[in-house]
Amino acid sequence: MIFANGDCYITYQQEELISDSEKTRIEAGFEKETHTYLTELQTTEHTLTFLYSPVKVMEAHNTIEPCDLVIDEVRAFLARIEVTA
Repeated sequence: MIFANGDCYITYQQEELISDSEKTRIEAGFEKETHTYLTELQTTEHTLTFLYSPVKVMEAHNTIEPCDLVIDEVRAFLARIEVTA
């Protein structure tokens, strides 16, 4: 499940534990890529939380609801690193 988590976070949550090796692989993939809006990744046992700047998205797309655009970016990133969202 992917959802907006406050003003500047998008969270992907799964029921299964994210193993340490999987976290390392995901974090390396995040660091290696260039992102349009995602600026930081935080991981827990069940979640990946992505930080973004809502103002940057709002200005770039002339919208007051930036989270849908960022959720699309999160989904694309997860697909590229083969995490089923």
